[in-house]
Amino acid sequence: MPPWVSRQWHVLRAARAVANTVCGLQRHAKPACVPTLRSYAQKSSQKAPRAPGTSTPNSAIIVPSSVSVTPEDLIHHIKPISKQLFTKDHRFAVFFLTPAFATWLLDDRTFVHKALSQLYQEFIKTTRSPDVEIHALCAVVDKLPTPQYIENFSQIKHVGAIKDTALRRTRAPPTWDVGHEGMAYTTLRFSDSVQSPQPAADAGGSISFLTSEGSEKEGFYGNTLRLPLANTVFQTGSPTTMTHSTWKRVKETRELTLESKENLTHHGIRLYRQKSTSASASAIAIPLVPLCFPRIVEASMGNILRQISKPGQTEPMPASQELESLVPQYHKSRGEPPQAISVWALLIPKETLRFVLRETRRILKGTHGKNGIDDSSPTSDVWEALWKNNPTIWSELVPLALTKGARLHRVLSGGGGWGKKAGLLSLDPAVTSTESESSTSQKFSDRLDGPGDLSSALHPVAHPGDSIQFFVSPKAPSGYAGDSNAITGKLKELTSLPAPWRWELGTIPSTIDSIQASSWQHDASESKDMFVFRNSFGALAEGGMYLKRQFHLEMRDSLSVVGGTKVDVPFSRFSSVDFVVDKKGAVGSPTLRIRRIYKDKNEEVGSPTLKIKRIYK
Repeated sequence: MPPWVSRQWHVLRAARAVANTVCGLQRHAKPACVPTLRSYAQKSSQKAPRAPGTSTPNSAIIVPSSVSVTPEDLIHHIKPISKQLFTKDHRFAVFFLTPAFATWLLDDRTFVHKALSQLYQEFIKTTRSPDVEIHALCAVVDKLPTPQYIENFSQIKHVGAIKDTALRRTRAPPTWDVGHEGMAYTTLRFSDSVQSPQPAADAGGSISFLTSEGSEKEGFYGNTLRLPLANTVFQTGSPTTMTHSTWKRVKETRELTLESKENLTHHGIRLYRQKSTSASASAIAIPLVPLCFPRIVEASMGNILRQISKPGQTEPMPASQELESLVPQYHKSRGEPPQAISVWALLIPKETLRFVLRETRRILKGTHGKNGIDDSSPTSDVWEALWKNNPTIWSELVPLALTKGARLHRVLSGGGGWGKKAGLLSLDPAVTSTESESSTSQKFSDRLDGPGDLSSALHPVAHPGDSIQFFVSPKAPSGYAGDSNAITGKLKELTSLPAPWRWELGTIPSTIDSIQASSWQHDASESKDMFVFRNSFGALAEGGMYLKRQFHLEMRDSLSVVGGTKVDVPFSRFSSVDFVVDKKGAVGSPTLRIRRIYKDKNEEVGSPTLKIKRIYK
């Protein structure tokens, strides 16, 4: 798995170039030998079309047509791990279940034992060592994503095309994907299981995805993407449900036996780059549309903004004044009646302002074709042309700004009032780029072993010299919601496509006020049909995702937080995939030529070893 943040980091990095920033391209100098990617079609046939050029361990997202399935129905589609992966220490299995199946985790014999027995059946049958341990992490998440497939995968022939692929992914958030009930699993190394302390201000459970990479020359980075777990009070009696268990093989019975088990509220998974991978791409898509140009923050306290100003304006204006007029004009341009709408504020450091202004002008010019757009104009036909586009034109403005130190905050309330309270804006304090002194004083080696505390006290959301830009997320199209035939047809089509993104982590709208039975999987159907998406793994959360980056220059230095934000925009999505790239920069799957090399010149005495020579097509 590619580190999605490293020296050229993928989610919260200071990018060297726009293309590299968005796609998060990472490349190793050495060529790699990896198995070709296999896609998986409906009904779980064991053979699938070959799609050379990507690399992935054993994983899948399994979506049933109905929640009235048994554990055995889903477990049947788990592909047993190969002996090759098992000998490489892939003895850590991760299972994500959705709330419809949360009760399966109350009894280990119901699901976990059966799932592990299926996944590691080759090991159970053939190993001679009873002391080898297998570890399992089981967690209940809100929903599972519909895996997205790499666009024009067959045309990716070189490294530059990988960048373009990730850029297109950033501009195409899956605003139709509300997620599904089901199961996802993946196998990783035991060292990828990371203990995680509970965030100080987080009352709920969460699972973190970590990367760490660096060098003495360029410095060392630790990065975290954290997703909250699903609320399972009505399913298991606990606010969240996550367990970690250790299993051993019984020599006499050739079965797995439970050695230990603990309930967790927080845990981490390290996303590592396989040694056999020479390039990777990652992208984060955030479906937001700007309402105006950035404004300078003139006065604020904590998470309350009091005054902002336009470029060249001598007198500041109340923070909510411009926004109060922009939202009605936004609805009018789209032919919509006045209605409540969520607004987000991008807090922009002074050194990033020029970049954001340039990107905003580029977006408006691409929509309307005009040059010389006035930064101080609150609205015009130029802005209306952008707002009323159907389908909405998404951009990489916000993801790119986050890589350069900007922070995203939801606007909680504002406007109205009188006296000193007139025109105030309240922002969600969420995660800031600062951290308590106690946590920043921890050693780098300790911090890279765990995700650490992502929360912070109520520090000021705006810093001196910051600017603010307002965004909205247009109402997503209904897509396939409620139409079971359209949904199953779409899923069936997707299962036949090759080359999915390996990791899919994202956000979906809250369903707290929705009726669960309205889901297409909760109808009266007793169908046992399954949609199995091989080589993909991930989860979707209703509570947003948290991103944080840490850095230090030398190993002996303390690790400092250099960036952090909460992304709770519905349908935001982080995606990543590994590629195989040869010495010439061509994407493809290498073949192996194996020949025997004797350590001793006397072949009759020497012990033979195998040397693998990489031959690229």
